[in-house]
Amino acid sequence: MVQLELWWHQTWRPIARYDTGHGFAHRDVLHADGRVDKTPMGLADWNEALTIAVDDLKGNWPWYRERFVEEATPQDD
Repeated sequence: MVQLELWWHQTWRPIARYDTGHGFAHRDVLHADGRVDKTPMGLADWNEALTIAVDDLKGNWPWYRERFVEEATPQDD
């Protein structure tokens, strides 16, 4: 499992993770309201899945962070 976490309101919050916990490689995108979007990776080679996961989280962490912060921040109407 590879997980990206954000320090948010004095606690670590998971915001994206890749794992094989359900018998298949997948990505979970965790939302501020508790929803989880699960996307299968379609890979049987778990070493390849790990490489892709690390590359994605290292290269795209700003996007994951911004998405979560925007969802978690109340909007003025």
